Amino acid sequence: MVDKNFFDELSQQISRLLPAANAMGEDIKKTVSSAMQSSFQRMDLVTREEFEAQVTALQRAQEKIAAMEAVISRLEEQIGRAPLADNTEYPEPQPEK
Repeated sequence: MVDKNFFDELSQQISRLLPAANAMGEDIKKTVSSAMQSSFQRMDLVTREEFEAQVTALQRAQEKIAAMEAVISRLEEQIGRAPLADNTEYPEPQPEK
């Protein structure tokens, strides 16, 4: 959902752009606002607050991934298996016969 103030402001801007709409008064504003709200709801938009929350969650996830990668690198160095130069996987060990 989108903030209701957004619809009010957009409706006012449209009304200012259309002098005839001002003459018809409040009915046009309500009709335009209702039509826009309906259209935006069908678009499945999110509010600024929801978007910012997702940005914050993504940043935290990226920080955790970077920290885990650093830990993995240190552990690989400790066991003598530094990453391969071309970032390919190590071959699986074959069982001895």
